[in-house]
This record gives sequence, C-alpha cells and structure tokens, in this order.
Amino acid sequence: MWFLSADIYTAAVLAEQHTERPLPTKEFKDMMDKLSQISCDAYRRIVRRDERFVPYFRAATPELELSNLNIGSRPAKRKASGGVESLRAIPWIFAWTQTRLNLPTWLGVGEAINQVLSSDEEQVLRKMYKEWGPFRTTIDLVEMILSKSDSSIARHYENILVTDPKAVELGNEIREIHDATEHAVLDLAGHKKLSEHNHMLMRLMEVRNPYVDCLNVLQAETLKRLRQSEGSAEEEVLKDALLTTITGVANGMGNTG
Repeated sequence: MWFLSADIYTAAVLAEQHTERPLPTKEFKDMMDKLSQISCDAYRRIVRRDERFVPYFRAATPELELSNLNIGSRPAKRKASGGVESLRAIPWIFAWTQTRLNLPTWLGVGEAINQVLSSDEEQVLRKMYKEWGPFRTTIDLVEMILSKSDSSIARHYENILVTDPKAVELGNEIREIHDATEHAVLDLAGHKKLSEHNHMLMRLMEVRNPYVDCLNVLQAETLKRLRQSEGSAEEEVLKDALLTTITGVANGMGNTG
C-alpha cells in the first residue's frame, strides 16, 4: 500500500505546482463573509443557545461513556464538569461520528446556502461554486460527509436512548435540518445524488454500510443497558462490548474524530 500512498502524494504535489489558483474576487470574498455569518449564527443557535441541546447530545451519543473508556491519550474533557464548551475537539466529533449524524461538519451550511439561493445573489453563489476551486472543494467535502451520514441511524439512537420530550423534539428538528442541508448542497452542486461522481466512495459505502448499520444497532442497545446497569455485575462486560462497537464503527466509517 505504501507505493499507492506515494503515488497519490506525488500526483497531488505535481498537480498543485502546475495548477493556476486565481485569487478570489471581492464579490466572492463578500459572499464568503455572508455565508460565514449565516452559518455561524445557525450553528450557535442550536449548539450554544438552545437549552435542549446538551441533554439531547448527552443522551443520544456515547459522549458521557467516552470519558470512562480507555480511548486516546488525553481526557475527553478539559474540565471534569462543564457543557459542550469543555469538550476537546476530537471527542466532540467522535461522539457524532459514532451515531452517523456528523452534526458539527454540516450544521449551518444548508441554512446559509438556502438563504443565498433564495435571494437576488443566487447567481453569485452558483458562479463561486463553478469558478473558485477552494469553495467548491469545501462544498464537495461537506457533500462527502453528508453521503457518509445517515439520519435514520441517528433516529434509532434517539428512539432507544432519548426520553426527555424536549430533547426528542430537538432531535426531530436537527434531522429536518440535516435533510434540508442535503437538498441545499445537491442544488448548489447540481447533483441528483450525494457524491454521485465519487464512484470509489459509493462502492465502499455499499460494501460497508450493512456491517456498520448492525454495529450501530448493537451500540445503541449496549448504551441503553450500560446506563441501566451502573454498579451491576455486567457493567464491565457492557463496557467491553461498547468499546468493541466504537472501534468497529470508527473503522467502518474510515475516521475516528
């Protein structure tokens, strides 16, 4: 495999050296500022300002359990107490990757795209996607992450683990935002299906998903039992089972955080 990695690396370096990278116009810079402001506000409205978010996050993902498992070289949190702001970056991403929602990677993107596409600046955004490589690459990366996400799997975690009615309500809203983001990205990219031109990724997901789906179902059930068995004889067995599913999902997804 080393020669394949060397081949990809060499090709990328040569391509970069011989590819012209035009500077963004003022029009594009202003559009990026606008997209950034809209998406940041949308992200913070859910993650920072919605009182339902932290209870939902802790119930619907294995975030709380990560700190009790021997994963990584540093604790999951910078402080033993605290909310989302106390989490390190890797556990924050890791927890959402496990449930296949990947929320931090796309939240806010769809709202920004939709807002601009429905305004008189629609053509500027479409022109920017076609003509400015760095922006197109960013949108294509979001599209790739969305193609690896599965809101139905996230809904299964919610059905099994989330009992607070307000948290359930937020989960429904988040999955609606996820679906709207998919439609927005497809609209901007001019695609009918997520990552439709990435044939290798599509093939990998066809092979991988049936196995990872099973691991996700097992993980949700293990989390439920683990949270109900604190102090019991089977707690350590369930922790081992959870670690096995976490490792399996991370390997299946191709990333851990």
